[in-house]
Amino acid sequence: MAFLPGIFGKQAAPVQPQQAAPAQPAPQPGPAATQQTPVNPAANPANMTGQPAAPAAGGPVNPLDSFADMFKPKAADPNAPKIPTLADPILGQLDPTQFRQQVEQANFAASIPQETIQRAISGDAQAFSEAINAAAREAFAAAAQLSHGLVEHGSRTAAERLNSSLDSRIKNYQLRTQNTSNEQLQHPAVAPMLNAVKMQIAQSNPQLSPDAVQQQAEQYFMQMADVLSAPKRQAEEQAARPKETDFSSYLS
Repeated sequence: MAFLPGIFGKQAAPVQPQQAAPAQPAPQPGPAATQQTPVNPAANPANMTGQPAAPAAGGPVNPLDSFADMFKPKAADPNAPKIPTLADPILGQLDPTQFRQQVEQANFAASIPQETIQRAISGDAQAFSEAINAAAREAFAAAAQLSHGLVEHGSRTAAERLNSSLDSRIKNYQLRTQNTSNEQLQHPAVAPMLNAVKMQIAQSNPQLSPDAVQQQAEQYFMQMADVLSAPKRQAEEQAARPKETDFSSYLS
């Protein structure tokens, strides 16, 4: 096509041969070269561990998460004082050695008149009998007084322990007698599980009233049923949706 330069009246500039670019020195290995980040980190064979990807933060919240700590036993406070119950000894343990020492220090002959003692020592049999009876009467009176004190102490201790447990007993009775309006929760196969959940909620939250405990227990079962039936419900909704027209076949 040599006629093109003649039409425009210009001479075509001769094509200069391209000079080869000078060879660049090979990069020396350094910290920056050895720690280069690949364009696609997922394509790095070192990152292909074969483990499933971790769920993204802020994913869907499970409604049962609020009940996750309900079945976890609370750690007992080692410094909390032990509350005695009716199963514990009412009077406490009795040390026989210390009891004998206290009995040995008692003087049951202190009430015997000195005249009676002198006549008994002189050989008066009647005075000797009176001295024995006086010491026996004193021992009997001390024993009766001790028994009365033990019975009184035991009765008061048992009454205090019973009164302290009445609140929890009444609350447990109210929890067991709470009725539910859901017929499925009244079924004999489900009612024991509902009662167990109510007792667990009441134990973990002693400040809740029986009505609040009943409401939370029913809410727990309803949310659990909803979570368990959610996959099936979603599959049915997906199947009921009208399918979109696939236009990819027209492009082939």
